Amino acid sequence: MHNIENSLQRGDCFKLLAACYYEPDKQLFLEEKLGEKLEQLLGGLAPNCAPSARLMKNALQDLKQEELSIDHAALFLGPFELKAAPYGSVYIENKRTVMAESTVNAARHYQDAGLSVDIKEPADHIAIELEFMYYLCSQEAAAENDNLLEDAHKLRERQVDFYYKALRPWAKKFCETIRAGTDNCFYISLADCLECFLVFCEQLYREESAVKVE
Repeated sequence: MHNIENSLQRGDCFKLLAACYYEPDKQLFLEEKLGEKLEQLLGGLAPNCAPSARLMKNALQDLKQEELSIDHAALFLGPFELKAAPYGSVYIENKRTVMAESTVNAARHYQDAGLSVDIKEPADHIAIELEFMYYLCSQEAAAENDNLLEDAHKLRERQVDFYYKALRPWAKKFCETIRAGTDNCFYISLADCLECFLVFCEQLYREESAVKVE
């Protein structure tokens, strides 16, 4: 039961973090208590990350919708050069380009897991990659709940494989780029929270798996 709860909580963290990289809706974030939920989850799962979630929560209360929207657009949308492009290929290929080989590789992971890749954004958008991790965590928990231990093990292996091959190679640089590109306390704290949470996940995967990291 502990493993099931852990997988569900980890997945929920991925899901909440993913939501923050889409166009912000302050009222919806507040109504859904996004910051409070993330802080509570991290407080029990990865306590070192909870302070960043608390700062996100406080920033959401203090910032105006316009401030969130303008800074989100400047970082992730444009129309001019993106300050923090949310696509893995920009960092992995190091060519400031999208739809590169790393994008195809991310889509292949989704296909191999039985998911459709009919999405508006490139497959290596940060929110999509985080949502995929949420999916794998939730499916792992469901398999464990049904006592399908072999299936649960394979789903955990998919998490580890996707993390190291698709998400890890660019996530840290992405978070650094956010911090360098804005003074918006919500997005700075979001970058801190994501980076901290991924470090926690990596430590977890290292403890549970014999993973060789290049």
